[in-house]
Amino acid sequence: MRLKRTFGVLVAMVRGMTVHTTLTQGSIFSWADAMLAGMTRRQGNRLAPQRVIRGFYAMDEPYSFHNQVRAVLRAAGPMAMVCGVTSLRVAGVDLPWRLDRDQRIWIQVPKHQNWPRRPGVRLVRSDRDDQPVMVQGLPSLSLPYVWLQLAAHLSIDELVEVADALTRRHNPMTTKVELGMVIDLRLGARGVARAREALELSAEGTDSLPETDLRLLVVRANLPTPIVNLPVVDDSGRVIHILDLAYKKPKVAIEYDGAYHVSDRLQMQQDAARRRHLEDLGWRIITVTSADLANDPAGVIASIRRALQRSS
Repeated sequence: MRLKRTFGVLVAMVRGMTVHTTLTQGSIFSWADAMLAGMTRRQGNRLAPQRVIRGFYAMDEPYSFHNQVRAVLRAAGPMAMVCGVTSLRVAGVDLPWRLDRDQRIWIQVPKHQNWPRRPGVRLVRSDRDDQPVMVQGLPSLSLPYVWLQLAAHLSIDELVEVADALTRRHNPMTTKVELGMVIDLRLGARGVARAREALELSAEGTDSLPETDLRLLVVRANLPTPIVNLPVVDDSGRVIHILDLAYKKPKVAIEYDGAYHVSDRLQMQQDAARRRHLEDLGWRIITVTSADLANDPAGVIASIRRALQRSS
């Protein structure tokens, strides 16, 4: 009971910190905070289950991703912000597989700041006066600048995947115009040329990473660039279908099937009816699966090319 009362005092003390701390660190506190709140060393020994990283604790869920990030931010100081992969993960951006495997917490601090490296932390020192934005309650490098920052580490295709993910059809987080602006503002940054090439290949309004990969496959085969998420309307102008990738005039559509609903009989019936309806309207539908992309990309391109030739 006494420990709980001390925790209550500690929470009140933490809430009385600076605005920056209140907004970004939540229930994270340091051992120094605990001592200032009146916690004895004996009570402090019982904090072990609440330890997030060395010297920092959480009132609850010490192993959650957000608390891990908050603890690292507290340790890194008031000028620290998340960046790189961590900013994208916090924002809920779809990550290419190589980025998704990077479980480190990316933190940016001023170049002059002396902060020791910690296990599991990717430290970025910057000599620019970047102003943080709040992403899910955490101070972050703005997402367009995060994209450019990653240009030094990613391939062109991965940069296209991230650009597409940032400019999704639903809940877009930025625009191609804004991505182009950060390129112009950081002309001397590493990876700028790669970022510019990736921006040319990116498309706003996409829905998934596999659809991006499919579009890149088509473009790299020197086929015409398809329209992304083309709406199909009926005679009254009502949108009845949205096609993943399409060539409007020859009525050739390329649909990615992730087989997410193979056990959903109702969804499969709806998909079959949708395909039949599109074919009745004169559309040639080419369905592509993840196995096709991985094992037979040449066959996918051959099917699309034949369809375009027959429709010309």
